[in-house]
Amino acid sequence: GLYRSQPSFREDLDHCDDLLGDHLGSSLLSVLFPTDGTASPIDHTCWTQPALFSLEYALARLWRRWGAEPVAVLGHSVGEYAAACVSGVLSLEDGLALMAERGRLMHELPAGGGMCALLTSPDRVERALAPYQGILSIAALNGPANVVVSGASVALAELTATMAGEGIHVQPLTVSHAFHSVLLEPMLADFEKRAAQVSFAAPRVPLVSNLTGRFADDSTFDARYLRDHAREPVRFLDGVRELVSYGCT
Repeated sequence: GLYRSQPSFREDLDHCDDLLGDHLGSSLLSVLFPTDGTASPIDHTCWTQPALFSLEYALARLWRRWGAEPVAVLGHSVGEYAAACVSGVLSLEDGLALMAERGRLMHELPAGGGMCALLTSPDRVERALAPYQGILSIAALNGPANVVVSGASVALAELTATMAGEGIHVQPLTVSHAFHSVLLEPMLADFEKRAAQVSFAAPRVPLVSNLTGRFADDSTFDARYLRDHAREPVRFLDGVRELVSYGCT
């Protein structure tokens, strides 16, 4: 709807599509808006990641045109790249290039992993994960009773069956790979090498880090940070608490 009704939003998505052309080998817009009746490959992470980034970037630009200037920014996993662009840490060109490479490298990993949200406390999940060290990981801490677990599908099914049997609500996620888990480790070195080619600036708008749940400083972002960011849990709950302590309502 925004693409049809808001010329500036459309221009920003078109610009992202143009910049991604050399990286993706095909049009992002054709994936976002398929016209030939065929199923879109949007759920393949090589497309999901640049699509999410482009949408979030265009939305932030639209809000700013409408007068909504951020006093701080917080993303969630891929969303941190868009937040970093809004903050001034990354250029749009570098953000899109990193999204394309990150998505490609993860897409090329073997299948066989999954993710699931467990509506219970982080402490309860940590205890349940004890027998699965090196197999399953906490991928995201989204709320006081919302934890995402990621890893090998067989072990994940066993864990979630146990949790469901204890009355905990379990919600499998539609994903192509087990993000923020040990199954991503084969691509991390290659991604770090690509990220080392990017220039990072100090945040101009305060930016909360997914890795720490705290405000980033001038030295936070580098290639190693983005490597760890892909593997370690998204501390979104801590990030929201940081914004509250900063005075955000």
